[in-house]
Amino acid sequence: MSRLKTGLFWALPTLFFVWVYWYGLRAWFQQDDFAWLAQRNGIHNWHDFFESLFVPRAQGTIRPWSERLFFIVFFDRFGLDHRPYHLLVAFTQIANLFLLQSITLRLSGSRIAALVAPVIWVANVGLATPVSWLSSYNEVLCAFFLLLAFWLLIRGHFVWQVVVFVLGFGALELNIIYPALAAAWCLLYQRDRLKRTMWLFSVSALYALIHFKVASNPKVGVYAQHWDLAIFDTYIRYWGTALAAGVNPARFHRLPESFWTVNAWLLAAILTVFGIWVWRRGEKLPALGFLWFSVSIAPVLSLRDHFTDYYLAIPSIGLALIFGSLAHAAWRSNRWLWRLGAVGVLGAHLAFALPINRQITMWRYERGHRVRALVEGLERAHQLHPDKVLFVQGVDSDLFWSGYYDQPYHLFGVSDVYILPGGIQLIEAHPELGDLTQFAASPGFTARVVSKGHGAVYSYEGTVLRNITRRYARQIPPAWLNLRPKEVNVGLPDFQGDLGEGWYPSDFPWRWMGKWAEVRVAGPERASEKLYIAGYCPKEYLKAPLVLRLKVDGIPVGEATVTSANDSFEYTFELPAALAGKPEMVVRIEASRTVKPPEDGRELGVVFGRIGTR
Repeated sequence: MSRLKTGLFWALPTLFFVWVYWYGLRAWFQQDDFAWLAQRNGIHNWHDFFESLFVPRAQGTIRPWSERLFFIVFFDRFGLDHRPYHLLVAFTQIANLFLLQSITLRLSGSRIAALVAPVIWVANVGLATPVSWLSSYNEVLCAFFLLLAFWLLIRGHFVWQVVVFVLGFGALELNIIYPALAAAWCLLYQRDRLKRTMWLFSVSALYALIHFKVASNPKVGVYAQHWDLAIFDTYIRYWGTALAAGVNPARFHRLPESFWTVNAWLLAAILTVFGIWVWRRGEKLPALGFLWFSVSIAPVLSLRDHFTDYYLAIPSIGLALIFGSLAHAAWRSNRWLWRLGAVGVLGAHLAFALPINRQITMWRYERGHRVRALVEGLERAHQLHPDKVLFVQGVDSDLFWSGYYDQPYHLFGVSDVYILPGGIQLIEAHPELGDLTQFAASPGFTARVVSKGHGAVYSYEGTVLRNITRRYARQIPPAWLNLRPKEVNVGLPDFQGDLGEGWYPSDFPWRWMGKWAEVRVAGPERASEKLYIAGYCPKEYLKAPLVLRLKVDGIPVGEATVTSANDSFEYTFELPAALAGKPEMVVRIEASRTVKPPEDGRELGVVFGRIGTR
């Protein structure tokens, strides 16, 4: 084969990848990205750094390479410039394509199979989100470790395979399946190596013990595990989605909604018959593909209520191997009827998978564009009004859950941006994701801050954030000025009239309390709302834990312990249902002890910022 043909052989999957993900690789930050980006702001020394890498986070996960180091280093170097982040994602996935191409070529001996397999993988809907959404880079990086370890195994580099396998646990828990993939290859191709791979299962078992010890195990919600017959339904559903995208492309809008299931079952039948037929003739690649898919999807089958397309990112490698083998068998037959049939099967798959993939990546791109306009607008607003409270209107449901909910303004030093009264009712609630009320400004709070010139009001219109402070201030109903706010920032002079006894003069934007202090706020609108407090105590005053006891209208509602480990604290407390709808309630906070710094002379409890209901 000429150098040009060889170059094209290796380059075509990459070119196809760039074409398919041209928009996805330019999508801006969204959703969980902001929480991972914020990690850098909490690192002040080496202890903080290593803690941020290895302390369990969301659902008890420990992913130091894909979610910790990736965001920490890149945010430190590049800030909110999303391009370098996506460049790393692209390079990692291109390496994955080379590895898959090389593995397929070695196992099949066919350049046709080795060309088709990565193309099919690129087109699969399972890759759309991991390539487009930075928070799911863990899927792309885990695929790299799995493919590299597998590539080393089939070339006989056993020790290096083990090293890569162990490192893979830092990308994603799914790395635990690698011993099963290695054993599957040994059973099919090199049984004499099977014994040597068996001890890899002990490494996965050890990791599983550690993971189950630190990971949460919710009994309800989308992450609750269901070990019942529904697992088989979920397994079939994932196969169907991998084969036919799980939904009709827009071009097929005139066909019944279930048309994709017809295509999925038809493709499943064809591939099953093909796999059995070539197995009887000694071709094992389809069997390996089937085992790869089944093994790598198995860990998520118990998550019945969290069916997610990006869980197919790694399993779809198995599907790619099957399609690659199909193309090879048809081409080798030298029969044009078989070749046309294979083209038809591949076309039936791509006709569904590719448009849906492109639709997902375009959606991620457009979604990120809107989030970027909002976040950069808020950053500019903060620069213009550094000492003012920011309010915003025009945030719809999609924009809220795409990024606003994740509080991206924390990245540039803003503690809160409030949605104006009435705005939160326009947002679709998702209790399983989080509470909306913490973002809503109460009428009393809004009127107090804006009317005194201490707030800036912005309206999100299209992709532009406009300052409407003067117009909004003129429209504030006079009755709002007489209402207690739902939340008080005790350090701001606007709320001096809501403070009871026990407070010292403001150290803007905070205020010290003594042994005890009181504040008056509006009661909760609904019985489900909770009391919220946020404060701080210097570490040098926390050589022993400090306990805060809270009462509302004389009723004890709970205690909070402040230590040097949580010197900046936020707590919520359940409130008696009888308080719902009250125009005013008195919150009393009592400290278990105080300190009296020689240079100050005051009896100091803790510093408070915000107290209210959410």
